[in-house]
Amino acid sequence: MLRFVAPTALNNVSVPIVGAVNTRTELSSQPGLSIFLQTPPEADPGRSYAQALGAIESAERLGYETAWIAEAHFAPIGLPSALAFLSAAAQRTTRIRLGTAVVPLVFDHPIRLAETAAVADFLSGGRIEFGVGKSNGGGFSTSAFAAFRLDESDKDALYDTTLAALKEALHGVIDGGEKALHVYPPPGALLTRVWQATATGTNAAAIGRAGDGLLLHRLAFEGETGPVQAALVDRYLDALPAGAEPRIGVSRSVLPAASRADALALVRSDFAKNPVQYTGFGAASPEEYLQRSNVYYGTVDEIAERLGDDEAVARSTDYLFSIPLPNESAEFGDGLRAIAEELYPRLPLGAEATHRAGSSTLRAAV
Repeated sequence: MLRFVAPTALNNVSVPIVGAVNTRTELSSQPGLSIFLQTPPEADPGRSYAQALGAIESAERLGYETAWIAEAHFAPIGLPSALAFLSAAAQRTTRIRLGTAVVPLVFDHPIRLAETAAVADFLSGGRIEFGVGKSNGGGFSTSAFAAFRLDESDKDALYDTTLAALKEALHGVIDGGEKALHVYPPPGALLTRVWQATATGTNAAAIGRAGDGLLLHRLAFEGETGPVQAALVDRYLDALPAGAEPRIGVSRSVLPAASRADALALVRSDFAKNPVQYTGFGAASPEEYLQRSNVYYGTVDEIAERLGDDEAVARSTDYLFSIPLPNESAEFGDGLRAIAEELYPRLPLGAEATHRAGSSTLRAAV
């Protein structure tokens, strides 16, 4: 689905030629298939990162369009710099797009972040999908706000200010006082690949007006996830400028197995080994974890039926699937394959299907 050029060597690193154009085309009217990964903090960070890199390589071989990686500071997600990680992933892959889900903007300087994103995008040959957000609530990010000497109650204003400055920098030219300064390497079309995460209608409308992509979490806390997020999609699409391409990434956690009992057994086994990874969700048992985390589990047919009934999934342009098992486990690999080869072909067309039928390209990137 993507067009690439041959790489050239630069300081012994395989880097696609600057100016190469990668496009996602209308070869399929089905939403793009993505894997969404997290890296739990471990005593050996190298092990955790190697497992995630291996998962991305496997996803590319299976035909996934995008791999998204979570970022957080001082939290149960052990990756404080998603763009640095994706720069490494870019050197081990050639086709799969690489997304941040998400960079919490309030903890970064916008100009420095624009420079880092531009480097990562250059090293990947224009494959970065730049997802940003405010930070997770419910106490998840409180330690980070304290560490960065920021007031968490100010996060909305901090985000708006940082986002505006980031986008200004991604235009490539910055006011340096006596002269204009140019971001290096040039950010190119990275500005057109910004996504924003939200859980509110007001923000969804603002994201639409900006023409950015909309990223939605795997569950909503205000009610049933599908209807709640479908309303956010409505706000986003209503505000989207005429002619702008909708980009709606909906995240869902799925666990395919031979049966629901088999899927539950997989989670029970991992729950016994790594209870701390589950208690953070307020779950006292594997069953409670699956319910609280909105995991769709069971046979491929059962999961496909639930996803087909999910109003937000049915209107998405990108499926972001996570698998609630360790990245290095054989069962994770089985799930990755089952999603690509068995589940994905069963899923409904998304919000872009009608639009794609009359369009030669969906998304362009430098």
